[in-house]
Amino acid sequence: MNRGWLTGLIAMLIGAAAIGGVGCTRRPANAPGNTSSSMAAPAPPGSASGDSGVYGFSGARVPDGDPQGVIGECIWIYDADNHNQVAKGDCIESAPGKFRVRLKPGRYVVRGPGGSKPIEVKPGGWIRIMSIVALPMSP
Repeated sequence: MNRGWLTGLIAMLIGAAAIGGVGCTRRPANAPGNTSSSMAAPAPPGSASGDSGVYGFSGARVPDGDPQGVIGECIWIYDADNHNQVAKGDCIESAPGKFRVRLKPGRYVVRGPGGSKPIEVKPGGWIRIMSIVALPMSP
């Protein structure tokens, strides 16, 4: 299957989801889940006591395919009113689709390829985000 169209489509969709963010390219990743979701979770590995924020996976999948993680800017954090960007998450080449963003406790809107999700970060708490857009199969 020619996946060149998939790379372009993922970059376009992620750029559109960010509303002005930089598009990303796809990379294979063994990421759990295939839909957008968020849930409270224990602190991710490497977190200091008292840290808080969001972490997870950002990417896309086609029917009957595994999720593909992105590289570059891959998740965007906005204020509770969903107007001003306050942070962004980067997905690095050695871990496509995986991000971790420290945030002060408070209410935010997380934007990613799977859509927008309002969250509340509690002191010392981390929220896991799985933001995966489902892409159509090629014609």
